[in-house]
Amino acid sequence: MARPSSPPAGRPLLKPPRIGPTVRPPVAGLSPFAGLPVVSSGGTRGAEVPVLDPKPSTHFGLAALNEIERGAIRRFAEATGETNPLYFDEKAARAQGFRDLVAPLLFPLSLRSATTLTPVAPPNRTVLTSEQQVEQFEPLCAGDQVAVSTRVVETNQRPGNAGPIEFIQLEDEGRSPDGRLLFRTRRTLIVRAGREQPSASTNPGV
Repeated sequence: MARPSSPPAGRPLLKPPRIGPTVRPPVAGLSPFAGLPVVSSGGTRGAEVPVLDPKPSTHFGLAALNEIERGAIRRFAEATGETNPLYFDEKAARAQGFRDLVAPLLFPLSLRSATTLTPVAPPNRTVLTSEQQVEQFEPLCAGDQVAVSTRVVETNQRPGNAGPIEFIQLEDEGRSPDGRLLFRTRRTLIVRAGREQPSASTNPGV
């Protein structure tokens, strides 16, 4: 679900973010839960099952500065079936009063924080996204720089056949470098433990 919105009441509009690395989205090769802490739980000694162990926080982590390019906007719009010329034609966008190509409302979901750029958790995991929400307070345009930071809102754990099932709700904030709140996203991840596959033998006689 995505909708334009007004900045939340009682929350400061200007809040300069702590900015870390600079990236150009989309960033490939990372899982949706990269950077979240992992612990071992259950199983016999030496065969423990690693599980995610994020702690809910009221504070956002270090931001990554996302540089939005025209090509990224066009590719995202094409992939999501958009046809609005504001996403493809900079002249049409400027004629409507925008700075450059406009990013679709779901585009913030493709941006990364510094948390989600850190090393990926163990590979024997299945990650599903059960819900995604976007609140956008200002349009994003090509050429913008957006500082994105993440916090863990809530975590729950349930038993599963292959190990614990984690339910993790994450919230991202996107701000301009001077601190204006541009968007907020929330997503819920369902993380299931997967059974490790035996490695293939390098000895053809075995």
